[in-house]
Amino acid sequence: MQRRTFIHLSAYTAMALTLPFADSCTLTSTDKILAQPLFFSRLTELKIVNETGRAYRKQFPGEDNKTTLIQLLLGNNTSADKKSIRALLESRVEQDFKTGKIVTAGGWVLSVTEARQCALYSMLNA
Repeated sequence: MQRRTFIHLSAYTAMALTLPFADSCTLTSTDKILAQPLFFSRLTELKIVNETGRAYRKQFPGEDNKTTLIQLLLGNNTSADKKSIRALLESRVEQDFKTGKIVTAGGWVLSVTEARQCALYSMLNA
């Protein structure tokens, strides 16, 4: 491979890897964290996360609102930092599974917390 071709391909690869994150630059950091179901997004593509979120919103129209979802996900922890919000969400997901708070959305069995995160993701990335 010629050096020039390698440089061009490297530049295109760098752009391709960073462009999907460009839309999320307008969101607050709290919104980004809340709308990222960590474990579920590792299992599947973001397209599936989006579809699952839309399915959840259809199933639960009372939660089809950004403010409502943020309030349900954050609860009383509005002043928490990123790290503590992630820890809170992870513990809620674990607790949801332990207590049977699960839903089926888009064919996936998720904790209620994960499903709400998917719903928020689908709203923010519509």
